[in-house]
Amino acid sequence: MKATAINHTVALAAQSKYSTTPLRALNPRTLTVDIVLPVLNEAYILEESVRTLCMYMEDNLPYHYQIIIADNGSTDGTRRVAAMLAEHFPAVRAVCLPEKGRGRALKQVWLQSRADIVSYMDIDLSTNLGAFVPMITPLVTGDAAIAVGSRLMKESQTTRGLKRDIISRCYNRLIRWTMHTKFVDAQCGFKAIRRDVAQQLLPHVKDTAWFFDTELLIKAEYEGYMIHEEPVEWIEDTDSRVHIVKTAVEDIKDLSRVRGEYGRVALFEAAGFGGLLLITAALYLWNITINGMANSYYAAAAQAASVNWTAWLFGSLDAANFMSVDKPPVSTMIMGLFDRVFGFSSWSMLLPHALAGVATVVLVYMAVRRWYGVKSALIAGAVMALTPVAVLIFRFNNPDSFLTLFLTASAYAFLRAFDSKKPVLWLSAAGLLAGFAFNTKMLQDLLVLPVMAVLYIACAKPAVMTRAWHLGVAGIATVASTFWWSVLVWLTPAAYRPWVGSTNNNDIWSLIFGYNGFGRLFGGRGGVPGGVGGGPGGVGFGGETGVLRIFNESFGPNIAWLVPTALIGGGLVIWLLRHAPRDNKERAGVLLWLGWLFIHIVVFSMTSGTIHPYYVVAMAPAVAALVGIGVLYIWKAYTRRTHVWWIVPLTIATTTITSVIMLGYRNDWTILMWIVGVAGVAATGIAVILPPRISMRLRRMMLACAVISAGAAPIAYSISTVMAAHSGSIPTAEPNASAMNNTNNEAASAEAALVKFLLANQQGAMWIAAVDSANTSAPIQLSTKQPVMAIGGFNGSDSALTLQSFKQLVATGKVRYYVVDSRSRGGGPGGNSDIAQWAASLGVKIEYGGTQYAVYDLKNAAL
Repeated sequence: MKATAINHTVALAAQSKYSTTPLRALNPRTLTVDIVLPVLNEAYILEESVRTLCMYMEDNLPYHYQIIIADNGSTDGTRRVAAMLAEHFPAVRAVCLPEKGRGRALKQVWLQSRADIVSYMDIDLSTNLGAFVPMITPLVTGDAAIAVGSRLMKESQTTRGLKRDIISRCYNRLIRWTMHTKFVDAQCGFKAIRRDVAQQLLPHVKDTAWFFDTELLIKAEYEGYMIHEEPVEWIEDTDSRVHIVKTAVEDIKDLSRVRGEYGRVALFEAAGFGGLLLITAALYLWNITINGMANSYYAAAAQAASVNWTAWLFGSLDAANFMSVDKPPVSTMIMGLFDRVFGFSSWSMLLPHALAGVATVVLVYMAVRRWYGVKSALIAGAVMALTPVAVLIFRFNNPDSFLTLFLTASAYAFLRAFDSKKPVLWLSAAGLLAGFAFNTKMLQDLLVLPVMAVLYIACAKPAVMTRAWHLGVAGIATVASTFWWSVLVWLTPAAYRPWVGSTNNNDIWSLIFGYNGFGRLFGGRGGVPGGVGGGPGGVGFGGETGVLRIFNESFGPNIAWLVPTALIGGGLVIWLLRHAPRDNKERAGVLLWLGWLFIHIVVFSMTSGTIHPYYVVAMAPAVAALVGIGVLYIWKAYTRRTHVWWIVPLTIATTTITSVIMLGYRNDWTILMWIVGVAGVAATGIAVILPPRISMRLRRMMLACAVISAGAAPIAYSISTVMAAHSGSIPTAEPNASAMNNTNNEAASAEAALVKFLLANQQGAMWIAAVDSANTSAPIQLSTKQPVMAIGGFNGSDSALTLQSFKQLVATGKVRYYVVDSRSRGGGPGGNSDIAQWAASLGVKIEYGGTQYAVYDLKNAAL
């Protein structure tokens, strides 16, 4: 279809030379005009109208003319009346076409005509005949190629009902808005065209019905032909048998077709894509501040980045740059920039995460549409937008939102390399974007890169050595984009940068390969924070390892709903394309998404270190793309009665079972579970009947039940996730706010009495207070907007500062108060309990006016 549209566009472009050539004036002495009257079952009015028209033209038209009655499929005696009129009036001729269609009749008669000007008017003569000669005059002089009567110009006088007037005006405005045309009235049945122009344009007009006029005018204007519009007097025929609404709907479909023929986005695609964007933006942006400061740990870092450029560059937890957060700074950089522009707030901090979500949906749509079509792209985009964990994370401030965005952008650039004339540029862009993902969340980004490298070597078009060279160039871009920040930290003297958070040796490589690397996979340093509920195996830490871990109570409700559909659909595509050439793009694309999905499932299933349910948001683009691509292949396998038709009932059944299991983890979703189960059973039962044996109505019922069984539960979870407030370090997409309560970094504001006291007594200190961990520092920092020293880092276990070094800071006046939160869980293994003990024993406890904290004045403790 795409090739046909391109060829059609090329053909029209080849004719465009006619539009730039001035039209010659026609000789009035030899000029001939054909007036066509397309009729369908008009026996009751035909004779009267033709007699009226003959008398008027005989008296008023100064040119030779012929009236042609074009009967297109009448069954009421119209043909007999037409023949009688042709015998009685020398200027009348009758043409009979067996098939219906006004456009078909006009096209055939006009192409066969030898007249200089061909025209037509409606048989009811609703338009005043006095406008005919003024209308065709510009065609005679060569000032216009087409002339039309217009009911919508200011000078026009029309009499018609309100309903038809509104529909007509809206339709014509829609034409001008979507097609960027200038003519005012496309559908008035009163038009004329020069025969030399008609011979060029009519072969390219495809419609055979009511859209014929509109298509002719659009293509004429696109080709540069001048269109003259003549204001007319028009009276509505109340006996008109045109189904206005039905015709308008069909015309909108044809508008979409014509847009596609000229290489523009089809109208329905534009509407679908616009609707997808609107729903996504509403879902991710609506009431986004319900989450407050979300994870106060990253919120504090964003606040610091908004006021201090060193903190922005290194990802510091505080603006005085004592310690960095446990991730690279891209996420806090982006939040910091938004906060600088809009002022620091919950809205300005969470806005870029929501926009990242919208951008991710767009990229998934674009990546799928390129090779698999609009329908697959819309399904993929919708699945991405409505995946519960995506709805959670793209409204939260954890770095996983930007990780997912950059991974998806990298995949899009990688796929572009397969059909680009400059694949090395797209591969390098993919590597560059992968580097951005690494500097958002480190090693999790690298999971997809091996899949990309293997696929390019195996499936790309160039020669093998060329492919290797392309990967080598892209590899340089990837390495540079990946490690620039790590090398910067490594080369910067420790005195000029913050301590590398979540390490005990201030080494960036320990953070990369330890805490955020092998520590995540195998435990050890970077394992579970001391005192944070449950440890490995708990709900907030992924549950027990194993091959079905992704479907358990922890991960499942976040991502697993459509994983079976994704795997089945992807597998079917690979099977159907098994004999395709090595460089088949459709297969390469599916292999990328399958590889992405499989490697994440394997890693997440077997990881024994720290892992949280929301990590699976990185799987969402792969699941969405595979569902969008696979669903259409699955449906075609069924409707075309191939030997794998049974894939449809299998997919419906497995997806339904998965949804029921996910819903079964909760006790308050019983009704939804029954709805999903019943719909799934009904759809599966209908699907086992082969297509020839079921009616179209039953097939549509099956589709509706299948959509309910597959989509009702994840949509319900997504909406409930939007409606609930989420905070802390372990959010999850569920009807209630969190999988775990009382986790780190839930509090975002400190006791008012403490805030008032510290601000009043800061006295030039660099840090307004020192505390055990970020769990205590974040709410104080967010409330005071002043740097707070989190001595033990994220959970109090970092050994960033010796007691002697802390005493020196106190002695120089950089720190005065040590604050202990009675609810704190800091000071775990490897923590800084010696500093806390020293502060409590030698510091002077202050009555600050509140009860939540213990405040120690260290002014004289270091003496």
